[in-house]
Amino acid sequence: MPFRSGENKGEIMENTKLPAVVQRAVQTQGIDLENVNFLLPTQTFGQIIGNYDKVVIEVVQINPDEDAFEVAKDKFSPGKRPLMAIANALGIVWDPKTTGVVESTDRKSRAKATGAMRKPNGEWVVISDEKTVDLDVIEEEQHNSNEERAEKGDQDNILDWKTSSSGKKYPVLGQWKSDAEKRHWIEKATKKAVLQYRKFKDERAMTGAKERVIREFVALKNTYSRKELSQPFAFPRVIPDTEKMLSHPEVRQAAIQKMTGAVTSIFGPGPSGSSQEIPRGESPKYELIENGNGGESPKENQGPEEQAPPWESPKEQTDEEKAHEELEEMQKIDHLPAGAKSMIADELAKEKPDLKTMNALIDRVNDWLEKDKKWKEERKSKKGGEVGERTN
Repeated sequence: MPFRSGENKGEIMENTKLPAVVQRAVQTQGIDLENVNFLLPTQTFGQIIGNYDKVVIEVVQINPDEDAFEVAKDKFSPGKRPLMAIANALGIVWDPKTTGVVESTDRKSRAKATGAMRKPNGEWVVISDEKTVDLDVIEEEQHNSNEERAEKGDQDNILDWKTSSSGKKYPVLGQWKSDAEKRHWIEKATKKAVLQYRKFKDERAMTGAKERVIREFVALKNTYSRKELSQPFAFPRVIPDTEKMLSHPEVRQAAIQKMTGAVTSIFGPGPSGSSQEIPRGESPKYELIENGNGGESPKENQGPEEQAPPWESPKEQTDEEKAHEELEEMQKIDHLPAGAKSMIADELAKEKPDLKTMNALIDRVNDWLEKDKKWKEERKSKKGGEVGERTN
């Protein structure tokens, strides 16, 4: 029984090449690989798995008439809904600090998405990508497309409908009354199309960035035939084997803490305040993790510990980062003199700010704040009321 490997688009491989844990999941769930589009995120997926993990097969059904758009004759590209369903099936998590719109103007929107997917060996594969919606480019494309449509006749004047040899119906169009009328229709149709992009350009950019990340994780083909989309897409996914965890007294409590901790980290502590919120670390710079084995094999009798996504682990700040952050906070002080703010801005603008200079600036600002505080207290005690800000 063949399946399609995510690392090689469309490559047909024998079922015997499936990792053993994936084969067991396929057999347990009764998945017929002849009747699904089976994709592996990596060919090494499932070769190493923890004692308290298991592989399950997630299935996503795509309706070509509702969930895809036709880009050519019998060539369909999966749309937003099925791609997001695939992301959920794979267990992809999104980094909230590096997933969002990074540029938004009247004519352009650019968004970035960073997603992570956990491999059976505990390693997190991280992929980041961007999508730009440029209204100038879109307007030009729409204008060219509408010119081609207008050459076929008056798009608003359908005289009759005919059927092609393939069974598709097409309109018989009347002729334009004048060239000016044709040009007016082209401009109107273009303006109408671009308006829809302008209204939701940020959302389109964000969705596009996420869709690119999802496609890269499983190496989805750009297009599928109607016949291919008629078959469900199946993906292996690693999940905690809670039944096995809870059956062992020595790991039962750890399993319960892990499950409740995961909920707390997503939704925060409950109203009783009994659960502590898991602190989030600074957002690291990501690199694409190669799809090799990577990591170490889980130790024997290992408890139900699971690595968090890279952005969940607290990051130790360097002295330079701490000083940089402190100066950024100082720059926000409203009554700080303009000269001090300018010096801070100049230092922060440097590609590689100097730690010694930053610390000297911090000391000077703290010294000024202390003197300012004493001055206000003295003025207040003399006048018996509130005082204004110092001017120097």
